[in-house]
Amino acid sequence: MYYFRNSTQDYREILVIKIRIMKKLVLINVFLSTGFFLITSTLNAQRVSIHENPDYGIDSASRMECAQNLSIMSQYVKIKTYEYAYDSWKFCLENCPKSSKNIYIQGAKILDYKIENAEDEESKNVHIDELMNMYDQRMVNFNEEGLVYGKKGIDLLKYRIEDIVEAYGYLEKSVDLQKDEVQDAVALTFISATYNLMQKDILGADVMISNYVKIMDHMDAKIAKGKTGRNTEQSIEGIEKIFAESGAADCESLINIFTVKYEADPENIEQLKKITTLLSETGCQESDLYAKTAEKLYKLEPSAQSGAGLANVFAIRQEYGKATEYYKKAIEQETDKEKKALYYFNLAKIQYQLKDYPTTRKYCQNALSLKSDLGEAYIIIGRAYAASNGSCGSNDFENQAVYWAAVDQFIKAKTVDPSVTETANEQINAYSRLFPNQEITFFNGYTDGQNYTVGCWINESTTVRTTK
Repeated sequence: MYYFRNSTQDYREILVIKIRIMKKLVLINVFLSTGFFLITSTLNAQRVSIHENPDYGIDSASRMECAQNLSIMSQYVKIKTYEYAYDSWKFCLENCPKSSKNIYIQGAKILDYKIENAEDEESKNVHIDELMNMYDQRMVNFNEEGLVYGKKGIDLLKYRIEDIVEAYGYLEKSVDLQKDEVQDAVALTFISATYNLMQKDILGADVMISNYVKIMDHMDAKIAKGKTGRNTEQSIEGIEKIFAESGAADCESLINIFTVKYEADPENIEQLKKITTLLSETGCQESDLYAKTAEKLYKLEPSAQSGAGLANVFAIRQEYGKATEYYKKAIEQETDKEKKALYYFNLAKIQYQLKDYPTTRKYCQNALSLKSDLGEAYIIIGRAYAASNGSCGSNDFENQAVYWAAVDQFIKAKTVDPSVTETANEQINAYSRLFPNQEITFFNGYTDGQNYTVGCWINESTTVRTTK
């Protein structure tokens, strides 16, 4: 019984393989019956021009053979049977390399297939060498050095990362030759390769900065001339991200670079966005340039996001008046409740720094009305209560009673937001030690567990608790 099941399974597997082979043969037969008809038709139509064209070969017979192989190659590439196109491609490259650019365009697809499906490393390396040689021949026979150097650099990195220095050289040539016509993928790969070489201490941070400025100048010119592709924006975002994370430039270097750009075109919205984004990502928000560009951007294109970003800058710079102004503008324009809650909370933190505790609580309550699980808002309210111990009450007992209200807020914080539990517990432990003791509490007519209303601006009902 066991043997019978295995035999059935083997039979089914063989049947599946046979069906696959038959399908492949059918596909090839269809190609042979239709493709070669097209080849013959095409050759008949072009016979005179090919017959007289030395780029196809040294004599009529070799020229027709070249044309036939070009057509065979193209037909196989069209139906993505690259393994069958290889021999015709190789014939054309070796015997009539000037006959058609398709030898190189379609050849890249054919060799990509051969490399990806190589049976061993030796075969893979043979095909990689063929690919690199093909790019060299394309430049010899069809020029386009800037374009081809870029393709060669990308493919060398793709298949031989250990040759990154050589690949970087090709990419650099491509960028310098193409300038504002540089391919998006080449621009991004060029900066990526620069960063990798900087990490290996082969290139210095100064080269990273120089290459970044150069490539972004080319990309800006590309956009200005309307030469963008579908991936241009993504490439620019990738370039900026790599540079920001590279650590190549300190704030002073970046400010020197971008001050010149800002002063040359202070009304350029896209440039303003790039400057503020890059300075923000590299921790340079405290600079005068950031404040200047962010304010200019807000005036040209006011939005909740840019207003909040600007407010944050002024808060960091401790320019609380301007920070408050821009947070309020952001709140007016914002439609997202959670973002608006965050802006109110940031306003509360500013008021806390200014020791305006009633306004601190007001903004925290505004934030909580939009986001009820914002535990940090209760933490700030609790701290504001605790900070009022010297001004709320006419004696020591009343002054210390504010800590009951403060601890209540810390308890609320961890109840609604478990992420602040550690901070809340630290505050609870610290301020619980400052509760009135039993003696002073009893002397003022209270005992543990009774209700008590904290006076002054706090005006909160709480529970009496004493230290032992």
